[in-house]
Amino acid sequence: MRQIKRVKEHINNERGSGMLIIMVGMLMAAIFIALLFFDFSNVFIHKRVTQTGADAAALAAAKSSREYMEDELQKETQKELEALGARWEAFLAAVLAAVKEDEEPPSEEEILADFIRKEEASHGGRSMPGDVVSWLRSPSVEVEANPAMRFFFGDAGVNDLACEAVRDNFDNARKEAEKFAKENQNDKVKTLNFIGEDFRVYVVTERKAKFTTVSDESISAITSEASVKIGEPKAFTIKCD
Repeated sequence: MRQIKRVKEHINNERGSGMLIIMVGMLMAAIFIALLFFDFSNVFIHKRVTQTGADAAALAAAKSSREYMEDELQKETQKELEALGARWEAFLAAVLAAVKEDEEPPSEEEILADFIRKEEASHGGRSMPGDVVSWLRSPSVEVEANPAMRFFFGDAGVNDLACEAVRDNFDNARKEAEKFAKENQNDKVKTLNFIGEDFRVYVVTERKAKFTTVSDESISAITSEASVKIGEPKAFTIKCD
């Protein structure tokens, strides 16, 4: 009887040990599954953060490009306006100097009309904007930039100036993109391209992900992309080669 009792106790002990192993195994499996779900959620979190960084970087690069372009167009237009004013003063003085003593000089408005016809002919037949004409009469008049740009440079000229400005500012645009990518917890800007035909910037940022169930070295960085229009001068369509 004692031997049978010992056998039963041994069997019960084995059953208890087996149940313990099963419970420990189930607990470990549950922990592993929980970690997997945690890593899966991390993927979406990292992707969202990376996308936010890409959007911010693209917006920053586009803003930098647009502001530099606008400044350059304004500078070039101001140069042309000042040169036009100098030509007008020289033209007026030359006409008045050519008038003989016994002749009645033409009125300033008549001289201005001749000057405008001459300037329009030398600017591809484009009409001089009214506010530019008014500025020639009185330099205190404010001139609207875009019509003046079209008169001085034509659509093709404005297009070339805008494209050149964006390319000249590319390094600054990259710095701004890098800055905003890092401020939004991205590691770096992997790609920054100027897409000339659409007048936009294209950005790819990346962020190194960290997971619990796999080593960091075995996982590629998570990337996101974004594209933003630079913004064209009003009434112009800009396309770059």
